[in-house]
Amino acid sequence: MGWRASGLALACIVAGVAGPAAAGEPAGPALIPRPVSVQQCDGAFALEASTGILHSPVAEPAARRLQAALAEVTGLSLPLGPLDSGAARAIRLELGGPGAGPEAYRLDVDPARITLEASDAAGLFYAGQTLVQLLSRAGEPGSWALPCVRVRDAPRFPWRGLMLDCSRTFQSLDYLRRTIDRMAFYKMNVLHLHLTDDQGWRLEIRSHPELTERGARFPDHWNEPSTHHGHYTQAQMRELIRYAADRSVTIVPEIEMPGHSLAALAVLPALSCSGGPFEIHPFFEGPHIHEDIYCAGNDETFRFLEDVLGEVIDLFPSELIHVGGDEAPKGRWETCPKCQARMRAEGLEDEEELQSWFIERLGPFVESRGKRIIGWDEILQGGLPAGAAVMSWRGIEGGIAAAQSGHDVVMSPTSHCYFDYTYERIDTRHAYAYEPVPEELDAAQGRHILGVQANFWSHINREPDEVDTQIFPRLLAIAERGWSPEGARSWEDFRRRVEAHLPRLRAMGIRYHEDAAVMPPGGGDSDLP
Repeated sequence: MGWRASGLALACIVAGVAGPAAAGEPAGPALIPRPVSVQQCDGAFALEASTGILHSPVAEPAARRLQAALAEVTGLSLPLGPLDSGAARAIRLELGGPGAGPEAYRLDVDPARITLEASDAAGLFYAGQTLVQLLSRAGEPGSWALPCVRVRDAPRFPWRGLMLDCSRTFQSLDYLRRTIDRMAFYKMNVLHLHLTDDQGWRLEIRSHPELTERGARFPDHWNEPSTHHGHYTQAQMRELIRYAADRSVTIVPEIEMPGHSLAALAVLPALSCSGGPFEIHPFFEGPHIHEDIYCAGNDETFRFLEDVLGEVIDLFPSELIHVGGDEAPKGRWETCPKCQARMRAEGLEDEEELQSWFIERLGPFVESRGKRIIGWDEILQGGLPAGAAVMSWRGIEGGIAAAQSGHDVVMSPTSHCYFDYTYERIDTRHAYAYEPVPEELDAAQGRHILGVQANFWSHINREPDEVDTQIFPRLLAIAERGWSPEGARSWEDFRRRVEAHLPRLRAMGIRYHEDAAVMPPGGGDSDLP
């Protein structure tokens, strides 16, 4: 893939928002996502075992991460040192220089020196990821080189996410760590974990240990493999949060309400309208959407949810806490005396307004702890709580309505971003075609679009390799749509770069789908990198 140390003698060529190189010009390095600007120049930097990684004190964490990343690819353990060491032919990391906003960076590669500079730690980390993507083997075995370039880069959106469903099928900590590594390599920065649903409660809540003691396992008669059960202790999750933060990834937790709550109701049936009993079951062994949801007329429901959310807020540093809100049938509320009494007492016209009231009831508690609520676009029904953000999944209409009302939005419509769907329905080219800012929004409203997110639900593809196949390579399309400038969009150029990254995906242990839209003739069996 990409460049060789013997290289092409190039005049400096800028490959930026104007699009790919013209016919007859070098195509440029296969970077994903595409940077704002890449200026290609003559020559290459030869990476050797003696090459130092020099850093200021505040840049030491980024230097150590870069050292580890380069060692993983090349086998070279480059020495670390201070910026003023005077070492020649070094890689220099500088934090605190002039920046172009959060996560922005500049990367300069000359034959004698490499400089990475950013105004924040995330930008410096991403400069390192770009550097690793530039690596190519030189002529001698074990020799590595980087082409001389000037990269100026910054993300288009602050939210570049992936949702993994850990409830319908448990996802191991090892798989979550591998997912974080892969996301970070492609400059994605939000891992949204769907931690509760009808199939399981996956997060330890110390005030309610029964949730994971009984709510994290399928009953034995379903004969589910042991890997499909399980939960995360708070200590394990805290370590995962640290692991992600070291790679500039924020973990956003989701606790579903009022629907998709069977796992909790199976343990605490008094929080339902009917009183149960209930049993957890694999997704395809019962209703896909259960009629039984949390009782909105029972004050114990809200005491329980405040217990849960309080511990979640204490555990997760993320500003936004996801409260679900999707696919909540209202039939039980329509016949529940407590819910009907609640509607009369609060002056609510219908059960849609009751759901809005349900979320609003918890909003002040979440806000009092310095957080904000985000929910699926059904939370728009009956009115949106002040300060809440919306994740638009049933198309783009919910996102448009929320942004026009002054609420922040993450776009993740089923049309382009649902990766449990088949490649026949959403292939990589189709995902790449998505534009997160609807044309119906004016400039001010468009600024409420926080970004874009791919979603994976684990009811069909349940094993790690199967999950990988559903996510890759089309996740690379969402990574680019979230990072690269609006005008930097060329399917043929992106397809070329994805093809070049297939050996990298294999090296990461990813069993990707052989998407006909991006696969080269012969299946892409070129060597790394």
